[in-house]
Amino acid sequence: NAPFELEIWNQIMVPRYGWPPLKPEQTFCTMAMCYAMGLPGNLEDAALALGLPLLKDAEGRALMLRMARPRSTKGGVVTWWEELEKLARLYAYCQQDVRVERELHKRLVPLSDTERRVWLLDYKINQQGAAVDVASVKGAIDVAEKVKQTGNEELAKVTGGAVQAVTAVAALKGWMEGQGVKVDSLAKQDVVDLLAAGGLPAPVERALFLRQEVGKASTAKLDKLIERVGEDGRIRQVYQYHGAATGRWAGRAVQLHNLPRDMPPAEAVERILEHVRKGEHDAIDMIYGPPVTMISKCLRAFFVAPEGKRLISGDWSNVEGRGQAWFAGEEWKLEAFRKADAKQGPGTYELAYSRMFNVPVESIGNPSHERQIGKVSELAFGYQGGVGSFHVMAKTYGVKVPDAEADAFKTMWRAAHPRITAAWRSIQTAAINAVRSPGNTYTCGHPGRQAKFKMVGSFLWCLLPSGRAICYPYPRLLEGEFGPQLTYMTVPGPEDEKKGKIIYDPRNSNNWARISTYGGSLFNNIIQATCRDLLALCMLSLDEKGASIVLHTHDEIAIEVDQAKVPAATKAMEAEMKFVPSWAAGLPLHAACEANGR
Repeated sequence: NAPFELEIWNQIMVPRYGWPPLKPEQTFCTMAMCYAMGLPGNLEDAALALGLPLLKDAEGRALMLRMARPRSTKGGVVTWWEELEKLARLYAYCQQDVRVERELHKRLVPLSDTERRVWLLDYKINQQGAAVDVASVKGAIDVAEKVKQTGNEELAKVTGGAVQAVTAVAALKGWMEGQGVKVDSLAKQDVVDLLAAGGLPAPVERALFLRQEVGKASTAKLDKLIERVGEDGRIRQVYQYHGAATGRWAGRAVQLHNLPRDMPPAEAVERILEHVRKGEHDAIDMIYGPPVTMISKCLRAFFVAPEGKRLISGDWSNVEGRGQAWFAGEEWKLEAFRKADAKQGPGTYELAYSRMFNVPVESIGNPSHERQIGKVSELAFGYQGGVGSFHVMAKTYGVKVPDAEADAFKTMWRAAHPRITAAWRSIQTAAINAVRSPGNTYTCGHPGRQAKFKMVGSFLWCLLPSGRAICYPYPRLLEGEFGPQLTYMTVPGPEDEKKGKIIYDPRNSNNWARISTYGGSLFNNIIQATCRDLLALCMLSLDEKGASIVLHTHDEIAIEVDQAKVPAATKAMEAEMKFVPSWAAGLPLHAACEANGR
């Protein structure tokens, strides 16, 4: 964790002991190297995963955690643990950490030159941070607390005192049963489904609405924002380089990768936040709708530009859908994207429905049930998903069909996408052959856009079209006759011996567990990793040209610019995001950039 060492060195050792400043370019991070190999980032877990002869000192760590806190603070006097015996033990613990890190470094593959530049840029972005509208965040926390209080009070009235809080699930279920509505669960999606189905007694409907709205009043993300924001109003260290095995960044402390996109118009956002700062939750409710729901929709607006500057945000249009078609060589779809970008053809979802049902695209309305079917199908089936995937996506877009109909949609979508469907099989075959024949290379994908699998030592590597590789540690093949499809990721059992699954040890939130994979999932990995590389290269180019990157997600970048430079910067950023690197020739990238009103 080199960023931590840099902080200790530069913020403590330099001013306190006169050490020379340490630059990030002088450091190499074994945590980053572990992440890039699909290994745990935690030192103890990484050492165990690689079977190192040296392990982290668990007993010393417990002592370190105790000594990192004051022994007492009686009378306002802070007393630390400073016994010589404990200090000596602490020093020994630190020395063992260094030995383990050195041993780890010997076993890890170094980052490529490009990835090292990406890692250094990640450090720069994390150090700079993003400005936060602290007053609005604090106001939102107060509004959420008021909503909780008034919501629980109303729930008690609605239920005749039987339920005192929306979190009292057992009491609420019991009361509902007395109203003639028996349910097994009141989880978030269950409440959504119950309300959508309708036909509920009015008191039950209101009680469920209160549970839904007050349940959103969790201030965890807002509390974290306030907890982590610096004295200068900026929040830092919220991105983890290579946090996902595909290379994507992961969120830390405050999860910025799942902020709602359906923001109200800019003018409405400003008025809502004005009411938030004044604590006027009733006004929000009366004018715009449920206050917590509206605050949730405005979360993006809590990130602002400092005085004299503006934020410019840009995002790619359906970059993964385009990546799927490009890698597999689904040329009709690539051409459809190009025509849609030039406003010379129908949208992708309409076209998907048209090809699935063999009907004229002109007959599809917008918005329409047909377009929604096309959209859900695109989102559900691209990575070999089936009926379950369709239903999960369908709930988001208000589409409800029987299992048999969803299965029919799956069959039609696959028939309309023969090259993508074939890609799942070719990827799976290449990966299986690579595990069976270590040292040999097996290729999959459309010519000129291919990925290559190769087993080297204990690791299965997948070389992407970009030239970067993703890694599957310790794979093994459960031999058997291969079916046309493999089931979704599960912990393999004896029955899997007949299905020919590849199973491997992935890093998943620092938990080391053996799971299985299959063609559609490997396709997902390749496409997600490819899109991540497009993002990383675009960020490197923007940074080299002087752009100040403050925020980014999987398909979006936000930069801070001087007020006077907004028009030129917006145009230049859009051009950068539309630029296609040579290794992605033929991939139609489309992006839109705009200045944020705040």
